[in-house]
Amino acid sequence: MNRKRKPCFLPAVMGAALAAGAATVSDINILQDAVTREVTITYSLSGAPAIVTLDIQTNGPSGYASIGGEHIDCFSSDSDVWRKVSTDGTCTIKWHPDQSWPGGKATEVKAVVSAWSSDNPPDYMVADISSSAAANTERYYPSVDFLPGGLLGNPAYRTTKLVMRKVMATGIPWTMGTGDNSTSVTLTNNYYIDVFEMTQGQFYQIAGYDKSAFKTEGAMRPANLVYFNELRCASGNTSAWAGGNWPNPPYAGSFLDKLRRRTGLDFDLPGEAQWEYACRAGHSVSEWGNGVPIGDGSEMPGRHRYNGGFFEGATSWPSTGTTGPTNGLAIVGSYAPNSWGLYDMHGNVFEMCVDWFESSIAALNGRVNVDPENPANTLGGNVVGTKRVRRGGSWHVGASESKSTNRLDMDPAARSECWGFRVICHAGNAATHASSSSGENAAPVALTAGIYPASASVQPLEARSFSISASDVGEIDTFPAKGMYIIFR
Repeated sequence: MNRKRKPCFLPAVMGAALAAGAATVSDINILQDAVTREVTITYSLSGAPAIVTLDIQTNGPSGYASIGGEHIDCFSSDSDVWRKVSTDGTCTIKWHPDQSWPGGKATEVKAVVSAWSSDNPPDYMVADISSSAAANTERYYPSVDFLPGGLLGNPAYRTTKLVMRKVMATGIPWTMGTGDNSTSVTLTNNYYIDVFEMTQGQFYQIAGYDKSAFKTEGAMRPANLVYFNELRCASGNTSAWAGGNWPNPPYAGSFLDKLRRRTGLDFDLPGEAQWEYACRAGHSVSEWGNGVPIGDGSEMPGRHRYNGGFFEGATSWPSTGTTGPTNGLAIVGSYAPNSWGLYDMHGNVFEMCVDWFESSIAALNGRVNVDPENPANTLGGNVVGTKRVRRGGSWHVGASESKSTNRLDMDPAARSECWGFRVICHAGNAATHASSSSGENAAPVALTAGIYPASASVQPLEARSFSISASDVGEIDTFPAKGMYIIFR
């Protein structure tokens, strides 16, 4: 029997933006100012709202190919690209290749403009969560190669922005869990999930404080010593309910409530079915998320007890304030990603899920174990449990506890150096990964990028620097002396 698991989303948050539409682009023109080297691209959009992306292609031995997403970067801030365009009509993109493609030259260039349905957006979304961010200003990119500065090369993606990867899950039946504790699941929504675990730097941007352990180079290490009720329930509340239970929205003043208000997006903790589906990335329960067979744990793509985590022979916990980047809790992205580009799904910190913990997921028939009609009860009619779900293993346990199917409980009012989280948000209900509507200029043109100017007024769309309150330097080490927040182009 195919049982459907109800989705962990709150559609009302993004309601109108989720309507599917058939957007098209046409009448694409491209020209370059011979003096400033600024490239102006115009196009006509119909069927708005639509998410618009751009590729610059040049002719080579095997036909037209992209000059590379890393070179398609610097734009005037009012350009109608990498974002949701709300109205039909003529739109304009102003690109500065002298800054993102210095010295580049091509005799035949085409601008390929694509329009994506809001119900099937591009694979990557970047949300600014800095204190200066405005709601609904997220950016979208067709692949990881188009992220300005590179995913691991741009420190903003692990400190002041959230990089979200789309997971196509609508209507796909699969088996959650393993052995006797398994159930058939069909998720009803696609979703974006954070590429990284929430870092201490990112947590600080929203919460304004950070109590995490492992402070040495801590801005890019996962936030820890955070408890569930702090994320979803009333600020400072230590009860297990406090009105913050799904499907209710996060309680006013909670971390997730602040994150939603900052971005305008319906961020939440993942349901454990969503978490496991993303962790496995299409692989079996006998494989890690990158497809490598599970053996003795040495091949696990993540930090665990025996590859730099816990200090063997120690009589107490390691000195979390002085550990370096190669032991204890790892800087996010230190290990290879899974097949869907998600980092640290195995190990590093256990990740919190929105579900109440039940020892048997088979007994829940694959459904979210909170009754949407009566959040005080589980679907089995019992009073809600006292524990929540944590997944993924951590730096101080062995690899066996980091498998995709491993489930443990946690006190929602407790903290641990081994617990952290990542977030999800809605990504539409499209059943297939439909291609976008694309168009290009009819006749190729010649472009010369020129030399990067001595003083540039145009900056990359994704910030390359990071700052934090001077009053909090004791809580988060931004290590400016190493220049890790400056990228020279």
